[in-house]
Amino acid sequence: MAEGSGPDGQGGELAAVGIAASTGMADATGSEGHGAEDRPKADGARPADAGPFGGGLDVRERRGAGAAADGPGSRSLAGPAVAAGGEDRADAARGVEGRMAEGSGSDGHVAKDRRGRLARLRDALLTGEEDPAALGLLRIGLVAVFTASLLSHVGSVAEYFSSASPLAGQYARQAFPTRWSLFFTIDDPLAVQGIFAAGVVAHLLWLVGLFTRPAALLSALLWVSMVGRNPLLYAMPDQMHSAMIVWLALMPTGRGLSLDARWRGKGGPVPVWCRRIVQLQLAVVYTSTGLAKHGATWKSEGTAIYFSLVSPYNRHFDLARALAMLQPYVLRPITWLVLAWEVGFSGFVLAHWLRERWRRVPDLRWLFLGFGVAMHVGIQMMMYVEWFTPLTLASYLAFLRPDEVRRIVRRLARG
Repeated sequence: MAEGSGPDGQGGELAAVGIAASTGMADATGSEGHGAEDRPKADGARPADAGPFGGGLDVRERRGAGAAADGPGSRSLAGPAVAAGGEDRADAARGVEGRMAEGSGSDGHVAKDRRGRLARLRDALLTGEEDPAALGLLRIGLVAVFTASLLSHVGSVAEYFSSASPLAGQYARQAFPTRWSLFFTIDDPLAVQGIFAAGVVAHLLWLVGLFTRPAALLSALLWVSMVGRNPLLYAMPDQMHSAMIVWLALMPTGRGLSLDARWRGKGGPVPVWCRRIVQLQLAVVYTSTGLAKHGATWKSEGTAIYFSLVSPYNRHFDLARALAMLQPYVLRPITWLVLAWEVGFSGFVLAHWLRERWRRVPDLRWLFLGFGVAMHVGIQMMMYVEWFTPLTLASYLAFLRPDEVRRIVRRLARG
């Protein structure tokens, strides 16, 4: 009985794991079955391991702390879970119960995982949860750009989106029959200005992460209504703006680096796919743009960037003579390099996903994202693109891992 092994010699280990899991579940739940984290907290209370804006530490950090507490020589199967606290014990219990429920036989053996390699890889890359810090920083970066872009409309809101617009009423609906906008229904100038003012407040609440979900949905509704009511104000790069704000509004962005997490106890892990969606959106934008550049100016001649920089419609400065001298030796190679970088960005995103699973894959962020930063800053300095560069660079924050964001936050907190 001390060994507890059955005919196959594994019964003792299964019993030990079961006892540890049951003990952990008892510690982690109340008499009514609620988890420790679900118990009511005193006003203003937050977890001891919460960062300066709440959200908690990375799960891997808590597990690492538990492993250290066990000591290098410990042989207890339940040791790390017990040392790491009630939350990790509950995780261990759920893991054991899940494995037993998936298909254990009468002898207690767990059924074999019959998923194919691609299915296991897909689940590893797109499922699971992570520390909310990275998504919180992404929210701050993107919503800061959304807010600045929104404020650039101040002073012309009625002329753009209400009955005071040159294109209003039934004529606006006839001009944009496939569009939807709240301002097609509510077009009184004062009412439109009031809705816009409420949207500004919603953006500021979303930025600091207070009442995040309603603020995010109201902000997205305002932008969809503005673009739908007067699409002539917006160019093709603004389509990425619309896509990003809708994606972000659907994510639980208030769980980390937010006042919701710090004051209202709304912190917690977030799905891994949230950052993956933003990364994938960038890959689609870059790669589809690169594949669409099939003319001679991008390939054989390599003059596309030169003509863009000297165009009176795009340029900030008239540097035609200097750019003509640089074209054969500088701008032509850069044109081909930009084309290759855009087409290859999807491959970089895939490699980045694989690296988060297998660290043997090289980290290419410094190469691809560094080139992207240099390219977009150069475009912003030389051409009129307004908010596209800030939006894109803020989206690059999606490539930071939660542990990297936590280190940044700790350094900023130390001053």
